[in-house]
Amino acid sequence: MTEPVSISNAIAKKTFSSNAHLPIHEFESDVNLTDLDLFTNGQPFDQFKKMREKAPVYLHAPFLNDPEPGFWSLTRHEDILKVSSDPKTFSSQAGTGTMITLGSEDRRHPKLWRSAVDHMLNLDGDLHINLRREHMPFFKPNYVADLRIKVSAKVQSLLDDINPNEPCNFVTAFSQQLPIFTLSEILGIPEADRQKLVTWMEFLELAQYIQVEQMKKELEGQKTNEPVNTDMLEMFNNMIDEMFEYGRDIMNAKRKNPSDDLLSAIANAELEGQQLSPEFLDGSWLLIIFAGNDTTRNTLSGAIKLLTENPDQKQKLIDNPELMPNFLQECIRMISPVMHMRRTTTCETEVGGQLMGPGEKLVMWYGAANRDPDIFVNPDKFDIKRVNADKHLAFGIGRHTCIGKPVALMQLEESYKQILARFPDIRMSGDWKVAPNNFVHAIQEMPVKF
Repeated sequence: MTEPVSISNAIAKKTFSSNAHLPIHEFESDVNLTDLDLFTNGQPFDQFKKMREKAPVYLHAPFLNDPEPGFWSLTRHEDILKVSSDPKTFSSQAGTGTMITLGSEDRRHPKLWRSAVDHMLNLDGDLHINLRREHMPFFKPNYVADLRIKVSAKVQSLLDDINPNEPCNFVTAFSQQLPIFTLSEILGIPEADRQKLVTWMEFLELAQYIQVEQMKKELEGQKTNEPVNTDMLEMFNNMIDEMFEYGRDIMNAKRKNPSDDLLSAIANAELEGQQLSPEFLDGSWLLIIFAGNDTTRNTLSGAIKLLTENPDQKQKLIDNPELMPNFLQECIRMISPVMHMRRTTTCETEVGGQLMGPGEKLVMWYGAANRDPDIFVNPDKFDIKRVNADKHLAFGIGRHTCIGKPVALMQLEESYKQILARFPDIRMSGDWKVAPNNFVHAIQEMPVKF
């Protein structure tokens, strides 16, 4: 009998060599895109602009003591479109789809690392198609239409609970609550357990940062002989253990007694004739919680900032509600809640005139592509009438287009229809707070007034 599919086992055995070709662009960036603190005030759009103009395919240095030799940073829309549309040449499976997995083997969190690797986003070909097929019934138009009724009622309930005369953090009051509700309805999570997902999300947004900071402190400690404070790490590890224990328990329960929900579909899915391994169950659970929630949450919050900074566009939307679908696409373009995905070359190839050998890493910066002036006129301007706003790449493109796109758009539409009808004067009232994360634009605080 064959072993269950495991991407992490294959990757753990890999060795890395230097890039096969020298970079064609003579440009040295003064910004380190692996520095998570760089993203705590939004994405570095000014730096993306420099890179797009001077080195659209830029060889970025590796992260600290990472065993990989570095990666090609892509900032041009056409280059990212090319890479995304050719999964045979640019693989998701050969080397993981995100930079969250950076770091030497001895510093990887055993559960979190494998679960960040073993999931659907990191599969190619038939393996990806077959697992994606198991998810599809829960994102089809009829299912989303029925779900919309529940979402609309939840939006109303959340807005009912807001006191417009008191200070309000829009994240905790609304934008983190709605996606968790919607996701739980799709998954079949009992109502009593749903707030656990909120807590786990907060920790997952900080996971990369906690691990990086711990690595830095260990390296500094080696130089200064100072002891490393392990309290935060212990709390983080306990939370991760709790999250995965819950996920495995509910997945195993769904294997024994399946029902009409997404968790049952995943728990009973097969790859190459085998049920998903424990690592793949963990990975599916992690992907669902993170990808299924975080992107919608951050677009809901980010839209408040855009409307506050552009009152003319807000009034235009209130006066012309038929602009709502295009408004949402323009918000997603400007916010780009998923900031990057990564691919690995499978053969000698070329991107934007840059030759690459097999096994080289490319990071696609969606926020950069979504402000490419070759595609979007005056790209830094928020324009809810933009004729090609939907040409953004925020949901990905090709086979790996975000499967939850119709659910995300539905939630955003139901939310802003009611928010602007109920609170037309809603606006930011202070500084926002963004988590140190270069994978998702993780807005943690958004103070608002009504």
